[in-house]
Amino acid sequence: MEERWQLYDEQGRAIAGLGASKQDVFGKGLLHGGAHVWIWRNVNDGVEVLLQKRSATKQTWPDVYDISAAGHIDLGEQPIAAAVRETAEEVGISSEPSRFIHAGVYREHMVAPNDAIENEFQWLYVLQMPQFAEFTQREAEVAALDWKSLFDFKTEVLGSDAPQDYVPHGRLYYETVIAAIERAANEG
Repeated sequence: MEERWQLYDEQGRAIAGLGASKQDVFGKGLLHGGAHVWIWRNVNDGVEVLLQKRSATKQTWPDVYDISAAGHIDLGEQPIAAAVRETAEEVGISSEPSRFIHAGVYREHMVAPNDAIENEFQWLYVLQMPQFAEFTQREAEVAALDWKSLFDFKTEVLGSDAPQDYVPHGRLYYETVIAAIERAANEG
């Protein structure tokens, strides 16, 4: 059975019972949803962020760094359920929905190098993991998992040059994610 992604209206509300295939979503630029989970941890010298290097076989932005775990929201699925599901599928971490801190909803419209259109609402979450948590990556989607200090990550994605090694989500997107991680780290 073909996977169908939930479609949304311009206000970010799911359109009940309306979904589309990956091919239609990317080809026609249909407004859909994604769940983005940024995993972080405290270490002796500060905060680190888990980056996923996308597989070389990914349709959009292969071989570059991106969100710790992310995916599209299936027809009828809630954003938090997609976040929990994708975290388990991509990095092998099962976690209760209550551990995911909602960082906001970001609207993004961009065209990938292969002309796939990403026109989506992105529900952003941050998730703290213990220092020695172990991950198992889904090789079809994830080429590598790498920890990077929050300072270095911030410098790279918010620097004056567009970061070539990252999916180009844009400055506001990265500022939102970094601020959410910093808030969570300061509260914990």
